[in-house]
This record gives sequence, structure tokens and C-alpha cells, in this order.
Amino acid sequence: MIWKHCVHFAAQQQEVTVLIGISYQGRPVAGVIHQPFWGTSAVGRTVWAIKGTGVHGMEIVKSNSQRYAVTTRSHSTVHIHDTLNILKEKNLIDDVEFVGGAGFKARYSDNSYPFSVLKCLEGAAAYVFPSPGCKKWDTCAPEAIITASGGKLTDISGNDLYYGADAQIPNNSGVLATAHWINHQEFVDCIPKRIKVLVPELARN
Repeated sequence: MIWKHCVHFAAQQQEVTVLIGISYQGRPVAGVIHQPFWGTSAVGRTVWAIKGTGVHGMEIVKSNSQRYAVTTRSHSTVHIHDTLNILKEKNLIDDVEFVGGAGFKARYSDNSYPFSVLKCLEGAAAYVFPSPGCKKWDTCAPEAIITASGGKLTDISGNDLYYGADAQIPNNSGVLATAHWINHQEFVDCIPKRIKVLVPELARN
């Protein structure tokens, strides 16, 4: 199954992205995120991964002494802020970057979802999005890439996302991604049960 998406109606050129995710038996096995206007290069930046071969096209930060999470500013809700505050109280994160999507996120910008997950390869501890809103085409390529780096991406209850041909398009149970140097389950366990129940209910309404 191939999931593709082009984020082109962006506030800034560097936010333009082309996403191609390939899944097999419902799970991502390869992903490409191309940013045609990234940096000063005439060809932009292409980050890609195939299961078992690692990540190509960018340097992966080994770890970061200051743990910060990224989340989506444009879809900010009370339960997102509640979750982030709890993660701070449990000392799982020190700070938060509010951004706009799932692949790359700059502080207080309005990007697309694929960007945010890439931040987990560039020093962020986690991408935390306890809310409905993003789709399978937003997460298939980023999940393939972060998984190839040793990180993890699930819904907020720790369940794998399913990308088969019969998959439900929206990610109704939110998204949680963590860097390779982070214990993913610790973040899952800290998200309150009431929020894990509420998010799918919001998607149905």
C-alpha cells in the first residue's frame, strides 16, 4: 500500500513537503519526506528510510540533555495542554515547542504533521498529539523513518497504526512519537486514561 501526500499550501516555502509512505501487511516499511525548499540547496532535502537500512538524508541527534516535546499549535486543545503539563510534572520533558504539523516543526509556526516527527530525529524527545486531526498519509512516511532510526510512533495508547488498504484514514486516537533514546512506554503510561478515552470520542462527534 502506498500513502502519498503533498503539503503545498504552506505559510513558508520551506514548509512545502512531499510524503511517500509504503506499507506492507498494514505496517510501514519505507518512507520518503522531500522538502524542495529546504535550506540553501537548489534541490532541497530528501529524508528517506527503508526498514532495516537506517535513515538517509539527515544527521540523527544521538541524545539531548534538555528533553523537549513538540506538538501542533494549530490544533491546540485543553487536553493537549493537560497532557504536556503531566509530562512535565513527571519530569519526562522540560519544555514544549508549539508548531503546526507531523514532519517538521519550528517554534510557533504552522507546518504540516510530517515535519514534527522529524524533530524527534533532530533533538526533540517526543511528538505529542493527543487529538484527532492528522491522517494516515501524514504519518506513514514519518513512521517508517522514525522507526528506522530506532524511535517509535503509535497512537496515544501505545497501539500501532494500521496502514492497510482497508485502514481508517484518520488517526482518531492521536499520535505519539518518541526519539530512539527515549522510553516510549513511559510516555504512553503518563497520558491519563481519561484523555485516551476522550480523543476517539471527539473524532466520532
